[in-house]
Amino acid sequence: MGVTHDQAVCLRHREWSETSQTVLLFTQRHGIVRGLAKGSRRERAAFSGGFELLQLGEVGLILKPDSDLALLTEWDLLNPHSAIRLDHRAFVLALVAAELTASVLAVHDPHPEIFDGLLTLLDAASGAPAESPHALAVYLAGLLRDTGQWPQLTAPTARDADAFAFNPARGRLEADAANSIASSDPFDPGSRHDAVWPIRSQTVRYLDQLEQAGHPAAERATVLRGVRFLTAWLAYRAGRRPHSLKSFLRVTSD
Repeated sequence: MGVTHDQAVCLRHREWSETSQTVLLFTQRHGIVRGLAKGSRRERAAFSGGFELLQLGEVGLILKPDSDLALLTEWDLLNPHSAIRLDHRAFVLALVAAELTASVLAVHDPHPEIFDGLLTLLDAASGAPAESPHALAVYLAGLLRDTGQWPQLTAPTARDADAFAFNPARGRLEADAANSIASSDPFDPGSRHDAVWPIRSQTVRYLDQLEQAGHPAAERATVLRGVRFLTAWLAYRAGRRPHSLKSFLRVTSD
């Protein structure tokens, strides 16, 4: 089989041997690709020094119809996104985006708009770290819309209410948040199957505008609550707790 070339962002990498790596890539035209890069860590190998998290590059790959593991032949580094690593919050938010992308998307299922959105997020986190929470919210909203997992946020009561309760098991708002369990982490002991998450009306309005692919202006606290909600909902839907979730909750605390 011939070699196919595609742009890709590295979402995960592991040492396979002293000289090789296994990687998880999000590619522009082939979606999520699991690959084996033999000799990627050798000097003078055709892999730009090996794969690192959040790097953008052009990858050469051989896709096997009888295997989910592609053979990677080369890696031409296009953008290392080094600036993200200079800001702790921006780096953590980018890691959350990478983990959720890997958890939600199926292997070899192309999502070019989401790929472009991830590049926009990485560029924003590199150039304007202070805007990273909103940039992540925009990206996660696009990820939810594109995969058909946007939650039902139409309130069953008057829209001028101060707060609502979101029922993750039903994927919708409930009428009353009075006895809800306040948790941004869908996997903590308090988040039982019948638990609901409190959500403020300002956050609902912010999310409503994100659903319409808008870029709403909102106070910092509202943006942080919004991005925590979207992260919790995606993690709940994926059934997988991101490794970076604790750091994420810490850097988005308001």
